[in-house]
Amino acid sequence: MERGSFEARAVSSTSVRRMDQNTAVRRAIGMWLVLLVLAMAAAWITISLVNKYMYGPETDVRAYFESLQDGDGGRALGLLNAQVDPEDDAVLLDGEPLAAATESLEDLEISTVSQDSEEAVVRADFTLDGQPHASEYRLVPVDTQWGFFTVWGFEESELPSVTVSMPGATSADLNGASAALPESEQRFAAFPPGVYSASYASRWVDTDPASVVLTDEAQTETIALEATPSEALETEISEQIAADLSTCTEQSSLYPTDCPFSYDFDGRVDGDVTWSITKQPEPPVTIGVDGGKDWALGSAKGMAEVSFTSVDLFDGTTEEVTESVPFTYQADLAVSDDSVKVTRR
Repeated sequence: MERGSFEARAVSSTSVRRMDQNTAVRRAIGMWLVLLVLAMAAAWITISLVNKYMYGPETDVRAYFESLQDGDGGRALGLLNAQVDPEDDAVLLDGEPLAAATESLEDLEISTVSQDSEEAVVRADFTLDGQPHASEYRLVPVDTQWGFFTVWGFEESELPSVTVSMPGATSADLNGASAALPESEQRFAAFPPGVYSASYASRWVDTDPASVVLTDEAQTETIALEATPSEALETEISEQIAADLSTCTEQSSLYPTDCPFSYDFDGRVDGDVTWSITKQPEPPVTIGVDGGKDWALGSAKGMAEVSFTSVDLFDGTTEEVTESVPFTYQADLAVSDDSVKVTRR
């Protein structure tokens, strides 16, 4: 009787141990499954974060702005996937001129407006030259890395341009760089966003600097520098006109050779004829004739004075004559970086 009871207790104890073992296995499997799910979730979160912050479309836009601020035009052009019109000058696309365009760029915030498997629209908000602006960029998937990460790229576009003109000039300063202006005008390719400034410094010309702000790829802008003769130029022209007219006033003749004035007199002159200029002509200066690079002087009125002694042909009496003689002064003007030439015609 006791033996049977012992055996029953042994069987019961074995069953309990087996149940405990099964429970432990199930718990281990459950724990393993939980850890597996957590690991998969963590992996998915990691992939999502890496996909967003290392491969996402915002990353490309941020890298583009960094390239602009670094003055790295080659990298910026590659990121933007933009074409440059072969007729556009490229002086603004690299180095200091490019970096200068974004010197005033601040408060940059980049966000995704929309995104699906075919396209993403990314918005960049920023201040430029103290004013708030925003630009939107369209990107498309171009590749996949490691089977998980989507590589994005900008949609193909063409860079906008800034046209700079200044009558009478063959060059100008753009964002600190010297640039040629064939026929006093040139179109320059430029990255958006950016502030693009043009100026001109010369002994003979006064100009006020001007600038434009580019924020969009479809944008085109024009900077028309207004040139006016400097005080130095007007002084030089006046001195050359005075020197030219002095070659006429030095001649003791009523009809000075190759001069804009003369005096008709039918009588006889006794002694020398004296000329003087009582009002020097002040011709207006025109810069960029017909929109080109030539300079010109307009016609100007002047006044000369002639003095001489006349002799009466009948009785031989003499008389002092002094007359004012109006005349018109016409001349060509040539201006280079270091010289001015007035040529009367």
